Amino acid sequence: MVFRLLIDSEVLEKLSRMPEGQRRAVYEHLGKIQRYPGHYSDYIRPDAEGRRLDVSIFRRFCIVYWTDAADRHVKILDLEENE
Repeated sequence: MVFRLLIDSEVLEKLSRMPEGQRRAVYEHLGKIQRYPGHYSDYIRPDAEGRRLDVSIFRRFCIVYWTDAADRHVKILDLEENE
């Protein structure tokens, strides 16, 4: 199943402030999530409505996303610093 990758505007803003090499690496990882969203989920957490959100740990970041199988979208909701 082919998924469409949708990225929140705040995530795009965070990406635009990154150095080019780091940004390129994150985009590459996002492409991997797009192709195989279930393979890159390191853990799951619920959102405010109880919807399942996947979190992928990549280098020093937590990438929070939701896979909408019905619409065939992978929605990147947040990019957080991994503590």
